[in-house]
Amino acid sequence: MKKFLGFNFKSVKESFKSKKFKYGGYATLMVAVVIAIAIIINLIVDQIPWELDLTQNQMYSLSEQTTKVLDNLKQDVKIIGLYEAGKEDKRVLEIIERYQKRSKRISFTTVDPERYPQLVAKYEKDGGSLSTGSLIVESGDKFKVIDRYDLVNYSYNQYSGQWYAQSLAVEQRLTGAILYVTAEELPVVYMLIGHGEDSIPYDVRKQLELENYTIEDLNLVTQDSVPEKAHALVVLSPKRDITKEEEEKIRKYLENQGRAIFFIQNLNGELPNFESLLKSYGVALQRVVVVEGDANMHYPGNPLYIIPNMESHSILSPLKSGQMYVFAPQSQSIEVLEMKRRTLEIEPLLVTSDKAWAKTNLEATTIEKEEGDLEGPFNIAVAITDKIYEDNETKETRLVVVANTNLLNSQLVSQVPGNVNFLLNSLNWLQDREESISIRPKSLTVSRLRISAYQQLIFSGIVVILIPLIVLVSGLTVWLRRRHL
Repeated sequence: MKKFLGFNFKSVKESFKSKKFKYGGYATLMVAVVIAIAIIINLIVDQIPWELDLTQNQMYSLSEQTTKVLDNLKQDVKIIGLYEAGKEDKRVLEIIERYQKRSKRISFTTVDPERYPQLVAKYEKDGGSLSTGSLIVESGDKFKVIDRYDLVNYSYNQYSGQWYAQSLAVEQRLTGAILYVTAEELPVVYMLIGHGEDSIPYDVRKQLELENYTIEDLNLVTQDSVPEKAHALVVLSPKRDITKEEEEKIRKYLENQGRAIFFIQNLNGELPNFESLLKSYGVALQRVVVVEGDANMHYPGNPLYIIPNMESHSILSPLKSGQMYVFAPQSQSIEVLEMKRRTLEIEPLLVTSDKAWAKTNLEATTIEKEEGDLEGPFNIAVAITDKIYEDNETKETRLVVVANTNLLNSQLVSQVPGNVNFLLNSLNWLQDREESISIRPKSLTVSRLRISAYQQLIFSGIVVILIPLIVLVSGLTVWLRRRHL
């Protein structure tokens, strides 16, 4: 039967032998093969415990310092997230998961503080209550609470009048808390007082506490010496000189492998004992005001508000990689003395351009370059290391000297994160705390693509004309080829 109810079986049979059927069959087979391969690859990849962080600033990747801390853990650490079920912060959980994958000593659990208030009561200090979204890091009988608002750094936009999330600080806070609960001893920073020193701004104090520093005041008029438990001495903008007795106490502390950072300016010539102390470590404050001649290295319209170059140093590496800058308004210059001990190593940190000049006439009515002014570049901050081999061991003293007292201005530090991070990194370098020196918040700001009018024209031509033309030509080519099959 060649026909049945008007249906021609012979023509159907012949169609299976045609070129159109063969090409169509091959195309269908290829599509099926590609789909099958894609499914198999996805099934295999899904079983591989490997992830790639493609975010712009590696937001979910752990720093080298954090991995070292996790690899060297000798005790178990428990992280508790205070979340309602289903309302966890996915960004925080993703980062904590990286901690767990790196170390088997890290465990994580979530607790709803509303449903189980008795479980979190023991972590409440000074009568305060823990808020949803906070983290608790615990090891043994020590614990540290990370408030939800400390996991994100906020900045104030003076133009819009609104606060916005600037950076994610989850890794910085978590690693700091792990170091806190596992440390045998926590560093103590002494702030010198009694000479009109500036008080440390709230934002800076908070950051120091988050870095596990204990902050105490030190009056060397009433104290016999710098306490032995001092991990660092900070001198912040003294208005009056120390006495000769105080100088000897600080000198004795430094000679015994002491660590110190000086934010100091000497425009009025009233700090001879401070000057004597600094000169013994190979540096001197030049009684000048630095003017930056490079327009790219100062605040627009004000060459006294300097944005200095950052030299190569472990203190500055994380700032440069994080694209932060340090703002140093109205700076002096630090001179490295030619006559100094061979044991001293003095490394520039913050430096002006070679287009800068320094006003020697402090009563001048202009900042323009005049006869007698000094030529740049100038050191605004330096790191000093003094190594002495004594009693069959190497004794090391470290100092950071900054010829600027505005760097930690309370208004400035809230707007320029690089200034606070410069202090934190300096203190960590003084203490050889390399595991903390470059763990810094990950920026949440969106980088805008800036293109010129010429580039806009080119991209428009590619999208509007070239790509549609390629699609049209390809379609016509395929149609003409199939038309003759």
